[in-house]
Amino acid sequence: MKIRLLCIGKMKNAPLRALVEDYMERVGHFASLEVVELKDGKAPDAGARLVEEAAMLRQALDLTGRSRAAGVVLWDEKGDSPDTVRFSEFLERETRRGGTLTFVIGSSHGVDAELKREIPKHFRLSAFTLTHEWVRALALEQIYRAFCLLRGLPYHH
Repeated sequence: MKIRLLCIGKMKNAPLRALVEDYMERVGHFASLEVVELKDGKAPDAGARLVEEAAMLRQALDLTGRSRAAGVVLWDEKGDSPDTVRFSEFLERETRRGGTLTFVIGSSHGVDAELKREIPKHFRLSAFTLTHEWVRALALEQIYRAFCLLRGLPYHH
């Protein structure tokens, strides 16, 4: 199985970047992991910037049809909020499906509404609003935790 994190923006916070790198290494013991950083949009207003970023995400996702979005999950503050066990079960199903599972993390302004509609699966990490850097760190931690749970490792209590 391959896991891909498709992210708008770079990690500017050095301690969070170190945490992300640690969890990237940990997840790498269970699955092939690729983190793709796309540039922040440059448009002067937030709405136009989201449209610009959505175009970059669509190109990276190759969303040419609904079936192409089957292995795509958007981290979204209004998405489903599975607990750790449900998330690990989802990860297990995706592992059996094979191929690539792509997690999308938007920019500090979020994700364009139209693109959100094109991605049918949305998860949230918290009811709180989080920065895109924290989302990346927490998403990787939850992916790692799910793999540990599936393998019966002591990380998850």
